[in-house]
Amino acid sequence: MSIQDSIISVGIGLFTGFASGLMGIGGGALGTPLIKLLLNTPAVVALATTMPVMFPSAVSGVINYVRARKVDVSLALGLLVTAIPMTWVGAIVTQYVTGTALMIFTALFLIIIGASFLLRQLIMKEEAPEGERPNLVWWQVGLAGVVGGFLAGLLAVGGGVIYVPAILRIFKRPMKVALATSLIVVTAVSIPGTIKHAMLGHIDWTIAGMISIGVIPAAFFGAKAALKLRNQTLERIFGTLTIIFGLYFLFSQI
Repeated sequence: MSIQDSIISVGIGLFTGFASGLMGIGGGALGTPLIKLLLNTPAVVALATTMPVMFPSAVSGVINYVRARKVDVSLALGLLVTAIPMTWVGAIVTQYVTGTALMIFTALFLIIIGASFLLRQLIMKEEAPEGERPNLVWWQVGLAGVVGGFLAGLLAVGGGVIYVPAILRIFKRPMKVALATSLIVVTAVSIPGTIKHAMLGHIDWTIAGMISIGVIPAAFFGAKAALKLRNQTLERIFGTLTIIFGLYFLFSQI
C-alpha cells in the first residue's frame, strides 16, 4: 500500500468512526462507498473490508453509552438471537450477487434510511421520553434481528442503519438508547460477518488495519458528541448526510 493510500485509509477511518459513534451504526454503510471511490478496490472487497473494522469501531463508541447507562440490554440480546445467524447467511449470499448490484443496493439503502429519518420529523410521533421503555413484542424483536442481520452480512453495514430506526419507531426507545443499543448489536454481529467474509477471501486486511487506526479514537469522540446533542438534531444530521452520500454514490455507480 502506498503512503497516499495509507493516509486515505486512516482518513476513512476517522470519518466512519465518528459517524459510528454519533449515529449508532457500524460505519460500513459509509465505509464501503468511500473505499470503493477513493481506493478503487473491487466492489466485494470494498464491501467486506469494512466488516472487521466494525468491531473496534463499535466497541470504542459504545464505551460512552455504557457509562451513561443508555443500553437496553434485553432488547440488544433479543435482537442478537436472530441477527447473528442471519449475518452469516447474508455473507454467503454475496457470492451470488454481482459487485455492481451490491454497490447500487448499498447506495439505495443509504437513501431510504436517510429519508426515513427526515420524514419522521414530519409524520411520526416523538419517541418515548428518556427513562420510559415500553414492553417489547418479541416476534417484532426477532424479525428486526433477521432483517438487520441479513443486511449486515450482505452489505457489510453492521445492521445499525436498520436497528436505529427500528428501535426508535417499533420499540419506542429514545434516540440515545437506540444509538447505544444498536452499537452493542453491531459489535456482536461483526464477528460472524468477519469470519465468513474472511473465509471467502473478500477482506483486504491491510486497508482494514489502516482504517482501524482512525476508527477507534473517532468512534469514541463521536459517541461523546452524541450524548451532548438533542435527539432531533441527531436525526437530522443522520438523515441529511446519509441521503447526500447515498445519492452521490448511486450516480457514481450507474
